[in-house]
Amino acid sequence: MELSHLVRALVAGDILTARQWVADANRAGFGWPGVPKPGNLGPGELAVAAGVAELLAARAGQSPPVWTAGIPAAPECILLVRAASFLPRLRRLCEEEGPEPLRRRGILAPPNFLTSA
Repeated sequence: MELSHLVRALVAGDILTARQWVADANRAGFGWPGVPKPGNLGPGELAVAAGVAELLAARAGQSPPVWTAGIPAAPECILLVRAASFLPRLRRLCEEEGPEPLRRRGILAPPNFLTSA
């Protein structure tokens, strides 16, 4: 399982594929500390990779990969839920209560992002 596949699905707005990636990783007992830094992503995508790796590692009770600490914020705000671009309440929820590893990098998603229903 490659982190870049998850990142590309998220950036493309393919939440179903992203949720399946996360479910498969959870089932497989994915080890977040050893995830290599993706080398084939742009600055915004790399920020998404770092934020998501930190978020999912914390949810799994694991340490994030060491490389995530050196990844800065995305060059511009990235909305991982497109509806936040036209629903002011959702946008505000993402800005105020979204997952901290994402918000810190200028990436907006709701608090329960990528959790199972």
